[in-house]
Amino acid sequence: MHIYLVRHGETDWNTRMLFQGHTDIPLNKTGISQAKHIAGELKNKMIEAIISSDLKRAVQTADEIRKVALKDCRVERNKGLRERDYGNFEGKSYNLYSANMPGFTGEKDGKFFARVNRTFRAIIKKYEGKNIAIVTHGGVVRQMAAFVLGLKNYGRLRIYNASLSEIYYDEKKKAFFLLLLNSISHLPEKERNKIQYHIKGV
Repeated sequence: MHIYLVRHGETDWNTRMLFQGHTDIPLNKTGISQAKHIAGELKNKMIEAIISSDLKRAVQTADEIRKVALKDCRVERNKGLRERDYGNFEGKSYNLYSANMPGFTGEKDGKFFARVNRTFRAIIKKYEGKNIAIVTHGGVVRQMAAFVLGLKNYGRLRIYNASLSEIYYDEKKKAFFLLLLNSISHLPEKERNKIQYHIKGV
């Protein structure tokens, strides 16, 4: 079973380095172009299902993949794949953030990690044996990778917009293997150079 993890394409808030969280920001023009490039990369991967966060930026990215990789399929929307709820930090700059600081009204680390792990396990159980694409957000992809690697948290991982990661699940061994992390090789060189500044993100 191959699980392709896709972070949504760029939004205007991404370019301004603002927290989005549950705020429903759509893709910008660049983000739509990036989604099309991801779709081209996944075209021949024999994907059998696409599961997406229910937020616009992920759904728009997932729909571009569906048009190319799985035309007869409907994108399954899953609220559990939403980005961390950043509460009173949404719309504010990244450099203000600490999930455990006084006054933060969003999801604490433990609650967020547990939600993502629970959602990931449920998706694997439902689609076991099939190749799937999960279209979601940077924090969610980071936590899924951390879960597979057995890390306590995702603090040392970074995931770019429009990136592709891949996990293999061996059903017999009940074991996960991380095959690819944060690849943007499918994007044009100009986009790759631009997008890497998001290493400064959360």
